[in-house]
Amino acid sequence: MKIISLALAVVFLSACQSPENDQSTTQNVQSKQQPTEPQENVANEAASDLVQDGKSGPLNFTLNNLSGEQVQAADYRGQWLILNYWATWCAPCRDEIPELVRFQNEHDNVQILGIAYEDAPVEKLQNFAADFNVNYPLLTMDIYDPPAFAAEGGLGLPTTIVYTPEGMRHKKHMGPIDYKGLQALIE
Repeated sequence: MKIISLALAVVFLSACQSPENDQSTTQNVQSKQQPTEPQENVANEAASDLVQDGKSGPLNFTLNNLSGEQVQAADYRGQWLILNYWATWCAPCRDEIPELVRFQNEHDNVQILGIAYEDAPVEKLQNFAADFNVNYPLLTMDIYDPPAFAAEGGLGLPTTIVYTPEGMRHKKHMGPIDYKGLQALIE
């Protein structure tokens, strides 16, 4: 019983930390877990992720579509890019797909990319795409080690993030979205 009380106290107190303290604790834990990696490489990778995430510089990634072909963010420069994080098991994700399909049909200046945030065989994703008449590329990634730009996509499904035609992050929406919501995201 004392152990449970102690564990609850630790959890409660850690939730009360300021964000600065929390971040430094996280950084300390990470540095202790990865002592073999030189600090300069960590700094270079962090800087690279910042430049490629659409916040500090244009979004830059390469992922595979369901046919195994590489798709790059740069392929869609000049268009609004909508990244929709979803999963086949996610009921709200399934509900919004007809809205995404309709929006893609009616907007030539927009490209939607669905990013599967689940560990599923490609065949299952292909069948899902066929069943829902998905008319935009569906991409796969390693959900256990997602690229830095995609990490927040898995914080809640569905999540939709919009990038400007220049590749810069514009707006984010967590939860299901409809046609009007998509329209508001690109305004």
